[in-house]
Amino acid sequence: MQRYTVIAMGECAGTSPEMIIKAVKSLSSDPSVWLIVVGDDGVFRKTAMDLSLSLPFTYYADDEKSLREAEENGEALIFYTSSSINLSSFAYGKVSAETGMASYLALKKATEIIQNGLGHSLVTCAVSGDALKAAGYKEHSVFELLSVFASTARLGNMLRGGGLNIFGLTQRCSLETALSYIKRENIISALVEIDSIMMSSYFDRSKPIAVVSLNPMNPDGSWTGKEEEEAIIPAVEIVKSLGINVEGPLPAEQVFSDGVEGKYSSILVMTASVGFAAVGAASPKKASVITWGLPFMRVGPLLDAGLKDAGKGTADSERMEAAIALALILRSASLMA
Repeated sequence: MQRYTVIAMGECAGTSPEMIIKAVKSLSSDPSVWLIVVGDDGVFRKTAMDLSLSLPFTYYADDEKSLREAEENGEALIFYTSSSINLSSFAYGKVSAETGMASYLALKKATEIIQNGLGHSLVTCAVSGDALKAAGYKEHSVFELLSVFASTARLGNMLRGGGLNIFGLTQRCSLETALSYIKRENIISALVEIDSIMMSSYFDRSKPIAVVSLNPMNPDGSWTGKEEEEAIIPAVEIVKSLGINVEGPLPAEQVFSDGVEGKYSSILVMTASVGFAAVGAASPKKASVITWGLPFMRVGPLLDAGLKDAGKGTADSERMEAAIALALILRSASLMA
């Protein structure tokens, strides 16, 4: 049986249905592409009709029995219905408890499909925290939901784009929270975890992990902040003594250009905003986020829910196509190290 990549709809009042339709259509001629899209059938049909798009799916399923039969029959582009939005009250760009529940159910079912052996890797679209909150869920992001669905708290995100593999010491949070987390033991733990992840054949372990300085470097080579002296430099030295190939702290103005040229296997930044800025600049159309620590691989394009552009037919599917292509690469690599 083929190894399917599963795509979860995301916020259906945004641009995810349009992007998915366009991306699947664009990739449909590639014989290596085997996809299961999980979402709301009514919204996808409405989007296709309103925007004059043709639906590319070859089979529609609404339970795992019919999904398994479709896979056994070699269907390449499958749509799995996970919810039923009331289209009489649906509006592009308008989130609600109903759209929040639909995105929740799509991601939950996509995860279950993989956990039940009917899919291999996961591609996600952006969800709306406001919609999830309106629906009564305490988790307001894909990352938080995946942690619940996979029953694990040990998840980490890596940003990928332009040849850069960027890990953050923290995930999305306030700068104050991020700064409070810059401690020697946390940096050591992060670098040990990154080294473990790099056991995957996806990475080139002959190249070092780069650690980015939090503060700018003075012309004489000294550091302007106590974080380097008290946390970052000691952590790097301890990790080096453990035999891990790591360099730093390195100035941000140099490390990312060197990374694009292939000098580093991966890069650790102290705050998530620095990583998002770097990968977005290095690859504005193809930047993605990869989640490690799941029993499967998750890739998502670096996009918001697209509420302002929903229903206009102007959504660019290039980042979605890049995320699907990356998921196809990852499914063939040894990633469970």
